[in-house]
Amino acid sequence: MNESLAKIRHRIAIDPKLADLEVRAEGNELHLARGDRSFARLLPTEKEGEWRMEYFQNLERWETLDYRGTLEECLDFLSEKAHYRFWEG
Repeated sequence: MNESLAKIRHRIAIDPKLADLEVRAEGNELHLARGDRSFARLLPTEKEGEWRMEYFQNLERWETLDYRGTLEECLDFLSEKAHYRFWEG
């Protein structure tokens, strides 16, 4: 998990759209947050190197995205899809 955490922190730091985020490990999940407000979490799947993404919809509940990929692909998805970055503004 430490390797995944380091990888995602590095990737966030170099993306201006994601640079103000924090990432925390909670068990085997990686939670992305802005301040104390989580908005997305990455959960490892049974396939090595693949993660399933969920996001916090409308600040009320988690919703599963039909998206699986590597950590980098998940972050690219969030960076490119502005409507999932509701924490902005």
